[in-house]
This record gives sequence, structure tokens and C-alpha cells, in this order.
Amino acid sequence: MTGQMEVKDEKNVYEDVYRLLIAGMLVSVTFFVVGLTLTILHPQQILLSPDWIRSHYRWTSIKHGLIDGDSTTYLMIATVLLILTPVARVIVSIYAFFQDRDYKYVAVTSVVLAVMIVTVMLGMFGLR
Repeated sequence: MTGQMEVKDEKNVYEDVYRLLIAGMLVSVTFFVVGLTLTILHPQQILLSPDWIRSHYRWTSIKHGLIDGDSTTYLMIATVLLILTPVARVIVSIYAFFQDRDYKYVAVTSVVLAVMIVTVMLGMFGLR
């Protein structure tokens, strides 16, 4: 009986990982569709200067972009969500391996997460 519960719990954990990946994909695709539709309905030329890019990476710009229907904001959010979905999967996998008491894979997956975080941090600080 205990063996069946362990298999069921393990199955639930992997179902959670699957649902997370599907949800992340669906939400990002929804934002992509809205952004592309807005782009088709209201075409505009955008010069991607460093100042323009920096101005769009602020919470107030994102909030106003969503409210005003700025296609660039929707496309940027979709891209970030699509990138964060596998990161969330790694985090959920660490939890799943921990629940299964598979500490070897907790360590390996934690190293993967650490590499992802360090890579983002190096990119943020401009180290090449």
C-alpha cells in the first residue's frame, strides 16, 4: 500500500511540473497573440536605442503599456514569461526531487539553477 502512495505522490509531482510548463506556455502565447494583434492593428516604427530599451524596463512603463495597449509591452512580457517557464520548472524539479528524497538530483538541479542565476547576474552587470 505504501508503494502505491509513493508512486501516486511522484506522479502528482510530475503532473505539477507538466501543468506548470503548459500554463507558462499558454500564458506567454496569449500575450504574444495580443501583442502581435496590437502590432498588426497599430503598426509603429520603434528605434531600439539604449535609452528607449531602458525606459521600457521599469514597472511603471510596463503598467502603463498594459493599460494603454502598447504592443511592445505585451511582447516583452510574453518573452519574459516564456524564458521564466523553464526556470520555474527547474525550481519545481528541485522541490520534487527533495520530496522524493533524491538528494543527488536535488544537488545537480540546484547547480543548474545556480548557473542560470549567475548567468543572468553577469548579464545584468554587463560582464562579457
